[in-house]
Amino acid sequence: MGFTGTTSPQSSTYGFSEVLNSENYCRNAGGEEPMPWCYTIDPRIRWQHCDIPRCENNSHIFAADLELMDMFEPPPEPVFSPTFILITSALSLVVVAMIIIVVLGCRRLQKYRRGYNATPTTDVEIDLEKLPSNMAYHRTSAQLNPRLEVLEYPRNDIIYIRDIGQGAFGRVFQAKAQTDFEREACLMSEFDHPNIVKLLGVCAVGKPMCLLFEYMGKGDLNEFLRNCSPTNYIVRTANGDIYNDVRLTHMDLLNVSRQIAAGMTYLSERKFVHRDLATRNCLVSEDMVVKISDFGLSQKIYTANYYKGNDHDAIPIRWMPLESILYNKFTVESDVWAYGVVLWEIFSFALQPYYGLTHEEVVKYIKEGNVLQCPDNTPIPIYQLMKACWNRKHSNRPSFKTIHKTLGIIQEELQRHAYREQKVHV
Repeated sequence: MGFTGTTSPQSSTYGFSEVLNSENYCRNAGGEEPMPWCYTIDPRIRWQHCDIPRCENNSHIFAADLELMDMFEPPPEPVFSPTFILITSALSLVVVAMIIIVVLGCRRLQKYRRGYNATPTTDVEIDLEKLPSNMAYHRTSAQLNPRLEVLEYPRNDIIYIRDIGQGAFGRVFQAKAQTDFEREACLMSEFDHPNIVKLLGVCAVGKPMCLLFEYMGKGDLNEFLRNCSPTNYIVRTANGDIYNDVRLTHMDLLNVSRQIAAGMTYLSERKFVHRDLATRNCLVSEDMVVKISDFGLSQKIYTANYYKGNDHDAIPIRWMPLESILYNKFTVESDVWAYGVVLWEIFSFALQPYYGLTHEEVVKYIKEGNVLQCPDNTPIPIYQLMKACWNRKHSNRPSFKTIHKTLGIIQEELQRHAYREQKVHV
């Protein structure tokens, strides 16, 4: 290396079998000679120096060193070096952080666009003591207004249902409250009328709490009327004879109607609104005394008569006027409307009001100004009284005192009519 040139190919054809058919180049392997040499054709001289000039850009690196470098190439640098791993990890953390920031920003923007998000509507019970209180209303040492003390309700008896929103004075949420057993018992104990069911006692200590009422042998009026329906009281004996088991005349039905009107007159004079007057909430004794009961005692038995707004509401749509249906307004006048439906139940022997219509269709039917049709064989004055109770304008409906008096007049007129007919047949 470091020299260039060659000799004639003929120099390798004589005397050197190892270079037979080979080219004879000048060489200086290992740099042992001061200049290149080659084999000769002279048998006395095996090799001799060649007259070849040195290269102008002579290198000081020996041929042996280059051969070793060619044989042992430097090992490649590993791909997963510590530096590569460190750089990759840093870049990955930066990318993940940027993704998290973008996602949180998008969710926050979406929340502002949608506005207030209410919590799920599933029923859960929470301790209201743990709710944040409005301190602006609890720092004064002044006593609560006596009118408000009467309305005080135990905080832990309120069961949380769902958030509604944010009001001017704090958080607004929907909740349900357990029945005020003591208050209802006190209210019932004040009633003293022959056509109001009598409260005999209470069991307020222990579970379950109970209200004890007088026993009414014939059960509720709705079931009693069904059993006395003309389709039920005809009985055939084994030999073909036919007789009537129980038969209610118009006078009997009027007597039942007057008793309920008397009980409602008593309640209305005390500014008490029943809100659920129906034959299912009236009880009948063995001697045909009818007494108004309440107070939701039969709700679960006659579930088909209630329109359920949700799991906690039961609304007697078929006994309610439009102002109660649309505006949740219950008054003595709304009880008068319900009494008109009770009259219809009595003289139809407890058919379902608006039978054949769904609750939604009933509301539409009433909105259009329609009322229940006259039951079969009902005296005209009775149906006229029903329609008076169903006056669209609540102030034009008769009072219970007027209803009771009107029924008395109709009863007397029917008695006179029956007496005249009896005299004619005699």
